[in-house]
Amino acid sequence: MVLLTKFAIAVLNARKIFGYTPGEVSEAVSISVRWYQKSESGERLPGSVTLIRIILFLYIYVEDLREEAELFVPVHSI
Repeated sequence: MVLLTKFAIAVLNARKIFGYTPGEVSEAVSISVRWYQKSESGERLPGSVTLIRIILFLYIYVEDLREEAELFVPVHSI
């Protein structure tokens, strides 16, 4: 849940900084406006390909999401 919220905040802030509309971002990353809005509002986390497209398009600093993401990725010891 923390990752979803943190991602939503990062996406919203980045979009506003660059002055894009939700429609412009959704078109650039090849998803519907509604799906993008769900990502930005924290309702849904996009799939890996779409996630990468959004991060690259909006220049989101991935390190800001790293700590929360590690909570969801299992760590296997050898």
